[in-house]
Amino acid sequence: MLDTFIIGAYWKDRKQLLDNIITSTLQTLKRLSEIDEQFVNLYELGMSRKEALEHKALLSHKYIEKLYLKRVKKNDLDPNGYSKIGYRLSLWTGHKDGEASNISFGVGKSSDKLTNVCLIQMPFEGAASDRLLHFDKIKEIITILIQKWDPEVVVLNSTELSNKLNVMNEVGWVTYRKKVKGKVKLSNKVIHDDNFLSGHLFYLNGHNVYDYSLMDELVPITKIV
Repeated sequence: MLDTFIIGAYWKDRKQLLDNIITSTLQTLKRLSEIDEQFVNLYELGMSRKEALEHKALLSHKYIEKLYLKRVKKNDLDPNGYSKIGYRLSLWTGHKDGEASNISFGVGKSSDKLTNVCLIQMPFEGAASDRLLHFDKIKEIITILIQKWDPEVVVLNSTELSNKLNVMNEVGWVTYRKKVKGKVKLSNKVIHDDNFLSGHLFYLNGHNVYDYSLMDELVPITKIV
Protein backbone atom coordinates (compact mmCIF):
# COMPACT_ATOMS: atom_id res chain seq x y z
CA MET A 1 0.00 0.00 0.00
CA LEU A 2 1.33 3.41 -0.98
CA ASP A 3 1.62 6.07 1.71
CA THR A 4 -0.59 9.17 1.53
CA PHE A 5 0.95 12.61 2.09
CA ILE A 6 -0.97 15.75 3.07
CA ILE A 7 0.14 19.29 3.82
CA GLY A 8 -2.18 20.77 6.41
CA ALA A 9 -2.35 24.27 7.89
CA TYR A 10 -4.34 24.64 11.13
CA TRP A 11 -5.45 27.53 13.33
CA LYS A 12 -8.12 28.20 15.96
CA ASP A 13 -11.03 30.61 16.37
CA ARG A 14 -10.61 33.41 13.84
CA LYS A 15 -13.45 35.50 12.48
CA GLN A 16 -13.16 36.34 8.80
CA LEU A 17 -15.57 37.90 6.38
CA LEU A 18 -16.12 36.01 3.14
CA ASP A 19 -14.51 38.73 1.00
CA ASN A 20 -11.26 38.39 2.94
CA ILE A 21 -11.42 34.61 2.71
CA ILE A 22 -11.91 34.77 -1.06
CA THR A 23 -8.88 37.04 -1.44
CA SER A 24 -6.65 34.67 0.55
CA THR A 25 -8.05 31.65 -1.33
CA LEU A 26 -7.35 33.18 -4.74
CA GLN A 27 -3.85 34.21 -3.73
CA THR A 28 -3.15 30.70 -2.43
CA LEU A 29 -4.41 28.97 -5.58
CA LYS A 30 -2.57 31.33 -7.91
CA ARG A 31 0.70 30.93 -6.04
CA LEU A 32 0.37 27.15 -6.05
CA SER A 33 -0.10 27.21 -9.83
CA GLU A 34 3.11 29.25 -10.12
CA ILE A 35 5.06 26.79 -7.97
CA ASP A 36 4.12 23.66 -9.91
CA GLU A 37 2.13 22.66 -12.99
CA GLN A 38 0.23 20.16 -10.80
CA PHE A 39 -2.00 23.01 -9.65
CA VAL A 40 -2.55 24.88 -12.93
CA ASN A 41 -5.96 23.34 -13.67
CA LEU A 42 -8.55 22.93 -10.93
CA TYR A 43 -12.04 21.44 -11.00
CA GLU A 44 -15.07 21.30 -8.76
CA LEU A 45 -15.76 17.95 -7.15
CA GLY A 46 -18.45 15.79 -8.74
CA MET A 47 -20.22 12.47 -8.40
CA SER A 48 -17.92 11.04 -11.07
CA ARG A 49 -14.64 11.89 -12.74
CA LYS A 50 -16.49 12.78 -15.96
CA GLU A 51 -18.85 15.13 -14.14
CA ALA A 52 -16.03 16.85 -12.25
CA LEU A 53 -14.00 17.47 -15.41
CA GLU A 54 -16.98 19.33 -16.87
CA HIS A 55 -16.72 22.00 -14.16
CA LYS A 56 -13.35 23.69 -14.39
CA ALA A 57 -12.82 26.26 -11.65
CA LEU A 58 -12.13 29.86 -12.56
CA LEU A 59 -9.77 31.87 -10.38
CA SER A 60 -12.02 34.89 -10.10
CA HIS A 61 -13.57 36.53 -7.05
CA LYS A 62 -17.11 35.98 -8.30
CA TYR A 63 -16.57 32.29 -9.10
CA ILE A 64 -14.89 31.42 -5.79
CA GLU A 65 -17.58 33.34 -3.93
CA LYS A 66 -20.24 31.23 -5.66
CA LEU A 67 -18.48 28.00 -4.62
CA TYR A 68 -18.19 29.07 -1.00
CA LEU A 69 -21.81 30.23 -0.82
CA LYS A 70 -23.05 26.90 -2.19
CA ARG A 71 -22.42 25.38 1.23
CA VAL A 72 -23.70 28.25 3.39
CA LYS A 73 -27.14 28.22 4.95
CA LYS A 74 -28.99 31.39 5.91
CA ASN A 75 -28.78 30.68 9.64
CA ASP A 76 -25.03 30.06 9.47
CA LEU A 77 -24.24 33.80 9.40
CA ASP A 78 -24.58 36.40 12.12
CA PRO A 79 -25.85 39.94 11.31
CA ASN A 80 -22.30 41.10 10.53
CA GLY A 81 -21.63 38.31 8.02
CA TYR A 82 -19.45 36.12 10.22
CA SER A 83 -19.92 32.36 10.51
CA LYS A 84 -19.25 30.18 13.55
CA ILE A 85 -18.93 27.10 11.37
CA GLY A 86 -16.97 28.88 8.64
CA TYR A 87 -16.83 28.52 4.88
CA ARG A 88 -15.83 25.39 2.95
CA LEU A 89 -14.46 24.77 -0.51
CA SER A 90 -12.77 21.77 -2.17
CA LEU A 91 -11.12 21.54 -5.58
CA TRP A 92 -9.39 18.76 -7.52
CA THR A 93 -6.56 18.85 -10.07
CA GLY A 94 -8.18 16.46 -12.57
CA HIS A 95 -5.34 13.96 -12.86
CA LYS A 96 -5.93 10.22 -12.81
CA ASP A 97 -6.14 8.31 -9.54
CA GLY A 98 -2.90 8.38 -7.58
CA GLU A 99 -1.56 11.34 -9.54
CA ALA A 100 -4.17 13.93 -8.54
CA SER A 101 -4.24 16.44 -5.70
CA ASN A 102 -7.13 17.87 -3.71
CA ILE A 103 -7.09 21.35 -2.17
CA SER A 104 -9.60 22.00 0.60
CA PHE A 105 -10.40 25.05 2.72
CA GLY A 106 -12.45 25.08 5.92
CA VAL A 107 -11.90 28.64 7.13
CA GLY A 108 -13.51 31.61 8.87
CA LYS A 109 -14.64 29.53 11.86
CA SER A 110 -15.23 31.71 14.90
CA SER A 111 -15.66 28.96 17.48
CA ASP A 112 -12.94 27.68 19.78
CA LYS A 113 -14.37 24.19 19.31
CA LEU A 114 -13.64 24.16 15.57
CA THR A 115 -10.30 24.27 13.78
CA ASN A 116 -9.69 26.26 10.62
CA VAL A 117 -7.86 24.20 8.00
CA CYS A 118 -6.30 24.32 4.58
CA LEU A 119 -5.39 20.86 3.25
CA ILE A 120 -3.38 19.92 0.17
CA GLN A 121 -3.28 16.23 -0.67
CA MET A 122 -0.10 15.28 -2.48
CA PRO A 123 -0.09 12.79 -5.39
CA PHE A 124 1.47 9.47 -4.42
CA GLU A 125 2.26 8.26 -7.94
CA GLY A 126 3.71 9.70 -11.13
CA ALA A 127 6.02 12.56 -12.06
CA ALA A 128 4.20 15.12 -9.90
CA SER A 129 4.80 13.03 -6.80
CA ASP A 130 8.53 12.92 -7.56
CA ARG A 131 8.61 16.71 -8.03
CA LEU A 132 6.45 17.76 -5.11
CA LEU A 133 7.82 15.50 -2.39
CA HIS A 134 11.12 17.35 -2.26
CA PHE A 135 11.99 19.73 0.53
CA ASP A 136 12.32 22.86 -1.62
CA LYS A 137 8.81 22.40 -3.06
CA ILE A 138 7.30 21.56 0.32
CA LYS A 139 8.97 24.61 1.86
CA GLU A 140 7.53 26.84 -0.87
CA ILE A 141 4.02 25.50 -0.30
CA ILE A 142 4.29 25.84 3.47
CA THR A 143 5.52 29.42 3.00
CA ILE A 144 2.43 30.27 0.94
CA LEU A 145 0.10 28.85 3.58
CA ILE A 146 1.84 30.80 6.34
CA GLN A 147 1.85 34.07 4.42
CA LYS A 148 -1.77 33.84 3.26
CA TRP A 149 -3.45 32.32 6.33
CA ASP A 150 -1.18 32.92 9.35
CA PRO A 151 -1.75 29.43 10.81
CA GLU A 152 -0.51 28.20 14.15
CA VAL A 153 0.69 24.89 12.69
CA VAL A 154 1.59 23.56 9.24
CA VAL A 155 2.72 19.97 8.71
CA LEU A 156 3.58 17.65 5.87
CA ASN A 157 2.25 14.42 7.30
CA SER A 158 1.71 10.91 5.98
CA THR A 159 -0.40 7.99 7.12
CA GLU A 160 2.59 5.87 8.08
CA LEU A 161 4.28 8.63 10.07
CA SER A 162 1.05 9.58 11.84
CA ASN A 163 0.54 5.96 12.88
CA LYS A 164 4.16 5.58 13.99
CA LEU A 165 4.22 8.72 16.14
CA ASN A 166 0.60 8.32 17.30
CA VAL A 167 -0.12 11.96 16.45
CA MET A 168 -2.65 13.59 14.18
CA ASN A 169 -1.70 17.08 12.99
CA GLU A 170 0.93 18.09 15.56
CA VAL A 171 4.12 16.76 13.96
CA GLY A 172 5.00 15.69 10.43
CA TRP A 173 7.93 15.04 8.13
CA VAL A 174 8.13 18.82 7.93
CA THR A 175 6.62 20.78 10.81
CA TYR A 176 6.03 24.51 11.22
CA ARG A 177 4.92 25.79 14.63
CA LYS A 178 4.33 29.43 15.45
CA LYS A 179 5.23 28.58 19.05
CA VAL A 180 6.79 25.60 20.83
CA LYS A 181 6.73 24.60 24.50
CA GLY A 182 10.38 24.87 25.47
CA LYS A 183 13.45 23.13 24.08
CA VAL A 184 14.33 19.54 23.31
CA LYS A 185 17.51 17.81 22.22
CA LEU A 186 17.34 16.69 18.60
CA SER A 187 19.74 14.40 16.78
CA ASN A 188 21.85 15.68 13.90
CA LYS A 189 19.32 14.00 11.60
CA VAL A 190 16.79 16.76 12.31
CA ILE A 191 17.12 20.47 11.52
CA HIS A 192 15.42 23.08 13.72
CA ASP A 193 15.16 26.53 12.12
CA ASP A 194 13.91 28.68 14.99
CA ASN A 195 13.53 31.83 12.88
CA PHE A 196 11.41 30.66 9.97
CA LEU A 197 8.71 33.24 9.19
CA SER A 198 8.56 34.19 12.88
CA GLY A 199 8.13 30.56 13.90
CA HIS A 200 9.89 27.20 14.12
CA LEU A 201 10.52 24.80 11.23
CA PHE A 202 11.60 21.18 11.80
CA TYR A 203 12.67 18.83 9.00
CA LEU A 204 15.00 15.95 8.24
CA ASN A 205 18.60 16.80 7.48
CA GLY A 206 19.21 15.56 3.95
CA HIS A 207 17.96 15.45 0.39
CA ASN A 208 14.77 13.49 1.08
CA VAL A 209 11.78 15.18 2.68
CA TYR A 210 10.81 11.82 4.18
CA ASP A 211 12.78 8.74 5.21
CA TYR A 212 10.99 5.86 6.94
CA SER A 213 14.20 4.72 8.60
CA LEU A 214 14.36 8.08 10.43
CA MET A 215 10.81 8.27 11.81
CA ASP A 216 12.03 7.78 15.40
CA GLU A 217 14.24 10.85 15.05
CA LEU A 218 11.10 13.00 14.94
CA VAL A 219 9.67 11.66 18.23
CA PRO A 220 11.36 14.33 20.43
CA ILE A 221 9.43 17.08 18.59
CA THR A 222 6.19 15.65 19.96
CA LYS A 223 7.32 16.67 23.47
CA ILE A 224 7.33 20.41 22.74
CA VAL A 225 4.17 20.86 20.67
